[in-house]
Amino acid sequence: MSLNEFTTSELVEFKGSKKGIIVNIKRKATFDEIKNSIIDKLESSIGFFNGAKICSIRCECLSDIQILKLKDNISSKFDVEFIEDYNKKEVMSFQTKYVTNLRSGENIEFDGDVIVMTDMKSGSQVSATGNVVVMGDISSGSRVVANGNVIVMGSVAGFIHAGANGNKNAYVVAGNLNPKVLQISRNFAEAPDDESNEENKNNIPEIAFVSNDIIVIESYLPKTIK
Repeated sequence: MSLNEFTTSELVEFKGSKKGIIVNIKRKATFDEIKNSIIDKLESSIGFFNGAKICSIRCECLSDIQILKLKDNISSKFDVEFIEDYNKKEVMSFQTKYVTNLRSGENIEFDGDVIVMTDMKSGSQVSATGNVVVMGDISSGSRVVANGNVIVMGSVAGFIHAGANGNKNAYVVAGNLNPKVLQISRNFAEAPDDESNEENKNNIPEIAFVSNDIIVIESYLPKTIK
């Protein structure tokens, strides 16, 4: 089977390259139309695309944050990996958005870094193409998605996805790291069902990162200078 068979005259075109699959959006469409068209293509030949590497989604009608959400949605449904050429990626001057109040159910989307100056309540969501820093807690039912790193000064009980664009070098640091689901790039880790695990867990800073395609969580304490 060739990738040429997955070319469509309608909306989505899949092309093969040395680095991976390139997804071309051939005409202007809504976010949902593009998302559903890509999902339909992947579902129609799920065996062929199993474990595939997608190096680019080329679309002029979607913003960077919409591309981020699209990648997150696809990677959560299929065994595909989004990769980027970080060596050739231009150094960009990201803007920073400061969020002083985040209500339950509120959704923040920003092309750059986001700093949340308060707790994230259940139902709230932050999506950023850069890094996300939360000065308070991430409550259960809240969600953070970032292309870069996620740093939380308080405790984490919600969902975190760092390196959402396929960056395996991304990491998560928190004062108390106990999320329901933690994802870095395309690697997942889920909290155990045993509630006593949370009660007995020491409240010490921790860092989560990817090593050999497995999420590793270690204590993150500053070294003592002697």
